[in-house]
Amino acid sequence: MNVSSVASTTTYTASSATDTSALEKQKTKLESDLEKVSSSKDDEKTKAAKTKQIEAQIKQIEAQIAQKAKNSSSSASSTAQAPEKPVNNNAIVAASAQDIATATTDSEGKFDIRV
Repeated sequence: MNVSSVASTTTYTASSATDTSALEKQKTKLESDLEKVSSSKDDEKTKAAKTKQIEAQIKQIEAQIAQKAKNSSSSASSTAQAPEKPVNNNAIVAASAQDIATATTDSEGKFDIRV
């Protein structure tokens, strides 16, 4: 069985890009990486894995760009309103993806998700 590494691609995070132009640069870099992968001499399985990973990163950056555009246009035209809270605060609700992403651990290593 032949196992290839896919970890050679670059990963970008939202914290490293604070404005739209930086996100556009990252997207351009990823698109050029995508072209390099398609013309590389790797086997088809490795190319497919790398292509899938880079395309996912491009989609994430496009979503961040759209979100920044939405935030800048909505904050200029209206005042910020607090999100609606559920009426029954005693109800047990599943944690959202955002809650899970921002979860921390306490001193004992247990997850602390405040919903």
